[in-house]
Amino acid sequence: MTEAPAAPVTFPLRPAFAVATFFALLPGLSVGGAIGLPVIMALVGVAAIQLGPLKQALEKKALLIAVAAVLVAWLSVSTVWSAYQGATYLKVPSTVALGLLCAVAIASPKLARLSLAGALAALIVLTILLMVEALFGTPLNRGAAPDASAFQLNQSPARGGVVMLALLWPSIAWLIATGVRWRGLAVTLILAAVGFASLQFGQASTAAGLAIGALFFVAALIAPRLAILAPALALALWTLAAPFLTPLIFAGALSEHLPHSWAVRIGIWRYTCARILEQPWFGHGLDAGRASTEMTIYDGEQMRVIPVHPHSATMQIWYDAGAVGALLTAALIILCGFGLARAYANNRLAAASAAAVLAMFGLMANIGWSPWQEWWLATVILAGALVAAIGVKDARA
Repeated sequence: MTEAPAAPVTFPLRPAFAVATFFALLPGLSVGGAIGLPVIMALVGVAAIQLGPLKQALEKKALLIAVAAVLVAWLSVSTVWSAYQGATYLKVPSTVALGLLCAVAIASPKLARLSLAGALAALIVLTILLMVEALFGTPLNRGAAPDASAFQLNQSPARGGVVMLALLWPSIAWLIATGVRWRGLAVTLILAAVGFASLQFGQASTAAGLAIGALFFVAALIAPRLAILAPALALALWTLAAPFLTPLIFAGALSEHLPHSWAVRIGIWRYTCARILEQPWFGHGLDAGRASTEMTIYDGEQMRVIPVHPHSATMQIWYDAGAVGALLTAALIILCGFGLARAYANNRLAAASAAAVLAMFGLMANIGWSPWQEWWLATVILAGALVAAIGVKDARA
């Protein structure tokens, strides 16, 4: 008696087309600054809705989703006492909600393999585009915005570099898992190209993120649970302690011996810590740093004490949302860490991807971008979706 052949994997056509279109458009959107990323994620999230995977995600991750929802709601409520009265209170929840719909589609069992193949293709194309921008004086962004300043022309591909890193480790893990003969050469070439691109555009946080991600990727191949839990617990503890430890860590004249950009950053953090203690429980309100008008002198230059945001996600959470926001954020990180450690304890490649993404985005968030920027939120959600996809049993060829 012969066994019946295994049924071929079939794709739900509408969601598959939406996901494939997303990854096809991703490199062009990203090299141009990733501003359109939240929009395309929202459209894909709506177009690719599948009630089965959505219901399953809501049931399996009920506590995680509940904590995230309470945090987002608290951030929006804090607009009431914020000096900044922009639309961030609407942008954050809509970006998170619609982005998570897209994430459910990307990581759904029938689409996970397609998503990871699309992510790898998008990674290769985006890295090539970023190398073109670096080597030839940002011709793509200059052509799209000929009147842009030098700072703006660097800022757009710098954001693209963050998206590149979001794609990197899940794509590398999936490529290794496929078992193709040329995977070693491909991984080497990809990492070399990404390493070059990460050193461009004046963003040290990108290169630092790549380095810490590589470290934890390798560590997770040796000790999967520990490599996931270590950055998760460290980030959660730092989230709770940052305003109190930062002044101690950077006390004295240390900043005088650092490069200008880091000296300025430390000055921003010191000032922010002092202001946090004025409103420690509830914070100053969502995006309050944008309304700050106080000035100071850094190396002879007059600058705003908080230039739009504190250049640290943890500092901004405390400054905007106080201890309530910090506690909710720490809880969210711990839930993510323990959930991933439990799920990927016996899946070393998936664990390596998860550990690398946790460590990488944790570091970059704390030395760079504002956590409320829509493109940043969408990029973090994309990275999380791909980490979930690599853990799907049928995703690995």
